[in-house]
Amino acid sequence: CSSSAQKYFRRGTRLNWPEGAVTRESIRAVRKLHRLKDLVARNADHSKASLADLLYGLLRFEPSERLTAQEALDHPFFRIPGPT
Repeated sequence: CSSSAQKYFRRGTRLNWPEGAVTRESIRAVRKLHRLKDLVARNADHSKASLADLLYGLLRFEPSERLTAQEALDHPFFRIPGPT
């Protein structure tokens, strides 16, 4: 991560709490949120691992690490046969 991104992360991968959002209510609200991986697993079929990988690539915090539009379109998720 770049130095500007590092202030938002703890130990390189885990997000820090946003500044000003440290009230008990804020912390409880964040802890109630479902993890992206769990949402995908609950709402997708056999392609869930590939979908999660695509989403993680698109949602990277550091812009230089995000998938480009072409990389996203070339992702294996889009080569999985759909229902017939």
